[in-house]
Amino acid sequence: MLSGNTRLRNINHITYNVKNKDDALKWYQEVLGLKQIPKMVNGDHLYWLQLPSGAMVHIIENPDAPSAPSHHTAFEVEDIDAAHTQLGGMDIECTEIQTRNDGQRAFYLNDPDGNRIEICTYSGFGVLV
Repeated sequence: MLSGNTRLRNINHITYNVKNKDDALKWYQEVLGLKQIPKMVNGDHLYWLQLPSGAMVHIIENPDAPSAPSHHTAFEVEDIDAAHTQLGGMDIECTEIQTRNDGQRAFYLNDPDGNRIEICTYSGFGVLV
């Protein structure tokens, strides 16, 4: 088991397969507000984006998008009701907001390629490990 200075500490990046990287870049910027950053690998088939926390999202052009089975990433927001209303106002189809046993609230949406995205509040679960 990894422990001490080799223990996993944080999420560095996640990836999403998309059919058209340019269309996906526009959606992730305009809908979710992610910012494009320079990619640190060679290749014309992907873009790197970043959240204010430093975590990155890499969108990779792949004709077989989305990933199957579909995985998802949960992004935290401070005001989930406002996020739900704002996305709905942009004609983005979202699930209803659910409340979990720890008090965390969350809802889901899909990007244009069908990749599932969760929007959530900070977990009341806390750090357990």
